[in-house]
Amino acid sequence: MTDPKRSPAYIEAYGARPANLKIKTADGESDVPWADVLDKARAVSEDGDVRIEVLHQQKRWVHARIIDSATGKPTPARVHFSGHHGEYLAPYGHQTDINPNWFEDVGGDLILGSMKYAYVDGKFQIELPVGDAYVEVAKGFEYEPVRKKLSIRPGQRELMLTIKPWAQMNRDGYFSGDTHVHFISTQTGRLEAQAEGVNVTNILAAQWGKLFTSVEEFTGGPSPVSTDDTIIYVNSENRHHMLGHLILLNLKRPVYPLSSGGPGEDHLGGSDETSLAAWCDDCHAQGGFVIAPHFPNPNCELAADIALGKIDALEIRHFNAAAETYALVEWYRYLNCGYRLPAVGGTDKMVNDMPVGGVRTYAYLGKNMPFTYENWCDAIRRGRSFTSSGPLIDIRVDGHRTGDTIRMNRSGGTVEVFATAQCAQPFDRIEVVVNGRVVTSASTGKKGKKASVRRKLKIDRSSWIAARCWGKGVVWHGWPVTLYAHSSPVYVYLGRDEIFSPTDATYLLTLIEGGIAWTDQLAVFRNEAKRLDVLRVFHDARDRIHERLHGHGHGHHHG
Repeated sequence: MTDPKRSPAYIEAYGARPANLKIKTADGESDVPWADVLDKARAVSEDGDVRIEVLHQQKRWVHARIIDSATGKPTPARVHFSGHHGEYLAPYGHQTDINPNWFEDVGGDLILGSMKYAYVDGKFQIELPVGDAYVEVAKGFEYEPVRKKLSIRPGQRELMLTIKPWAQMNRDGYFSGDTHVHFISTQTGRLEAQAEGVNVTNILAAQWGKLFTSVEEFTGGPSPVSTDDTIIYVNSENRHHMLGHLILLNLKRPVYPLSSGGPGEDHLGGSDETSLAAWCDDCHAQGGFVIAPHFPNPNCELAADIALGKIDALEIRHFNAAAETYALVEWYRYLNCGYRLPAVGGTDKMVNDMPVGGVRTYAYLGKNMPFTYENWCDAIRRGRSFTSSGPLIDIRVDGHRTGDTIRMNRSGGTVEVFATAQCAQPFDRIEVVVNGRVVTSASTGKKGKKASVRRKLKIDRSSWIAARCWGKGVVWHGWPVTLYAHSSPVYVYLGRDEIFSPTDATYLLTLIEGGIAWTDQLAVFRNEAKRLDVLRVFHDARDRIHERLHGHGHGHHHG
C-alpha cells in the first residue's frame, strides 16, 4: 500500500562509486549507497525510508521527424515526450524546467497547465529511454493532435510521427494571425507561429517604465525571417494607464512615445504627453491599422476615439462559457450604435504559459487574393474576420459574408441566416446574435465537434447579425480555456436608417464625460496646450454623439 504521506520525486544525480546519496526527508536525513544504485539500478536507504529507482537504464539518441500528411514533408510542431513514469523528456536544445515568469527566457518552450512542450521545426534529436515512452504532437487549430505510446527498441536511430490536418483554411481563403505578442525574437516567432499554424504574428515593441522591448527589431515592414505563408511583423503597442492601449499595425516608422502618463506604463515621473487619438492619426497617416487590445480595458478614451472613427477593430479575447463577458457587452453597445468594429483575436503573450495564436484572428482574403500583410490587414478592416480560441466559425446572411452590407426597403423583410462551427475538440453550441440578442441556437452533434443553424429572420429595423459558439471549460492541448469563437457582423440597413441605440449612445456619453473630468482634474500635463488637445478629442466626440441623438429625435440636455 502506498504511504499517503510520501510521494515520488524525480532527481538528476551524479557521483563517484564510493559516495552516499543524502536525501533530506520530513523525519531527517537518509543515506543511499551510490554503488547499489549503479550496480542494481535500485537501492534502499540504510534506514529504509527512501527507495531509489533508476528510470532510464538504457537510452537511445533518436533522429525524429514530424511529417505533415497533406504534404509528405517535415513540418514544425509542438511536442511533448514523457517516460514510463510521466517524466518530461525534452528534445535536445530545449529546457526540461521551463521558466513561466514574465520576460524571463521567453520562447521555444511552453508550459500549459502541468504539460511541458518544446517547439521543433520538424526535424530534431532527442534521447529516449529504451522501452515505453509517450508522445503528444500538436499543431494549432486545424490539425488533429497526436497522442500515442512509443516502443523504443535497442539500437533504434529514427522516429517518424505523422500529423494530419482536419481543416485547411488557407486553401479556403482564410489566413490566421495573432495580433498581440511580446518579447520573443522574430526568429523564435516564426518557429512558434509555424508550429501553431499561425500565418501572421505581430510582435509588439513596447515600453514598460524605462524598459523597452523589441524596439531594436522594428524594420517598418515584414521581418526578413518571414516566408511565403508565415509573416512576422514588428509593430507596437502604445499604452497609457488611464486613456487606454492601442495596437498599431502595418507601421512604416515608429509612433512615439510608446507609453505616456507615468506609472504603471510610462516611467516614474512621466507626464501626460499625448492622446490615443494622436497615436491613431499618426498610424493612419502611414497607412496603418489600429486595434484596441484586451478590449475594453483601460477605456477612458476609447469611447471618444470610436465615436470619431479612429479605431479600426477590437481585440475580443475574454471568453466565458454560456455567459456574456464584459468585453462582449461593451462591444455590442458600440455595434448597437452603428460603429462597424470587426473582431480580432490576440493572446497578449508575455510568458511561456501562452502559445502564439492561442487566441487568434482568422481573416478572409478570398481564394484569388494573394496573401500579403497589407491584404490581411485590409480584410480585417473590411470586417472579414472572426476571433477564436479553437473553433472555426462561419456565418452567411442571404449568402453575404461578414463585413458585407445588405440593403432593404424601409418596411423591412426576411433574411436567411446559415451559421456553422467546427472544432478539433468538443464544444457545446452555436448561436446567432442580432443587435446583441441571441435569436436562435443549436447544439453540437453526438461527437460534439460540429454545429450549424439555418433560420429565416424577420428584420424590422437596421441590424447587425453575427455568430458565436462556445464550449464549457475544457483543456485544449493541455491549456485550460473556454473554447469560443465569434464572427464579425453582417450589416442590414432598412432604407436610410442607420443602426443606432439611443440608450447605448447615452452610456457612451457617460464614459466620455468621465474622460473630460479626468483630463480636467487628475491628469498631469506639463504643457497646457497638450491638455487642451486631449480635451478637444473628448469634446469633439461628445458633439458627434449629441448630433446623432438629436438626429434621431432624442434631445439631450447637458448640465
